[in-house]
Amino acid sequence: MKPLRLPAVALALFAMLAGSPRIVFAQSEERILYASVVDKDGAPVPNLTEKDFIIREDGQAREVLSVTPDSDPLQVALLVDTGRGMRNNINDLRRAATAFVENMREGAQIALITLGARPTISVPYTADRAALKKGIDRLFAEVDSGNTLLDGIAETSEGLEKRKVPRAAIAAISTPGDLSFRHYEEVLRALRSSGAVLHVMTLGTVNGDADRELAVGKGTQETGGRNETVLSSMGLIPKAEELAKAISNQYRITFSRPPRLVPPKATEVSVRNPDWRAHGLLVKTDKERQ
Repeated sequence: MKPLRLPAVALALFAMLAGSPRIVFAQSEERILYASVVDKDGAPVPNLTEKDFIIREDGQAREVLSVTPDSDPLQVALLVDTGRGMRNNINDLRRAATAFVENMREGAQIALITLGARPTISVPYTADRAALKKGIDRLFAEVDSGNTLLDGIAETSEGLEKRKVPRAAIAAISTPGDLSFRHYEEVLRALRSSGAVLHVMTLGTVNGDADRELAVGKGTQETGGRNETVLSSMGLIPKAEELAKAISNQYRITFSRPPRLVPPKATEVSVRNPDWRAHGLLVKTDKERQ
């Protein structure tokens, strides 16, 4: 039998393909983002769908694949300033902390952490509202001590990173003064590693020192949290209630990211309705946490 002879053109084509690098088609990556949406009065907006959200990364629109109400396990650290600056407002601080706890969703694990002199866990993470309210009733101002907000954010972030929870938030009620020893960059590193969202309510219009303002400003902005100034201690109560509802009523958004060699610098979420405001945080992968 005669050997099979391929045409010269076919042989040349085969040789060219054999020596060429393999062509690999990269697939798009699915990413998850948690977002809260509130109306002009600060109330959560329910029943939103994929059509309501816009996701952009470095200005480029991404395809929104799914939107569902968030039901993932949630842990929240409530940091309260019990330093001398809160001595005339301690009753309203208790009321604000109670309003926050009462308006958090059922099953959320909440820790109560005081900031007078040093960050101290008054009530560890628990879903027991009665235990939390007992801890709140025991709050008092340490008149010989200062506020340690930045130390509290850093130490709480380090604790949350070890707990490896799917979703976490730090909510702080504080006066502007701060006697923490940590530099703002150290605080931000810990916060970024934890994957937690930072929210800060500051009582009073006086600015804190540079470290505090940088840590709070950048920390809330980068994580999609709130940075609000409250003029009177009575105003803390409705603001705490509003914040708890916003944290409790979030959306879990899945979107598609096309393949790229360089990760995006910024991921932003917004809504199409101009009367609503959205805040969101991209969930980091295990590799990004390292």
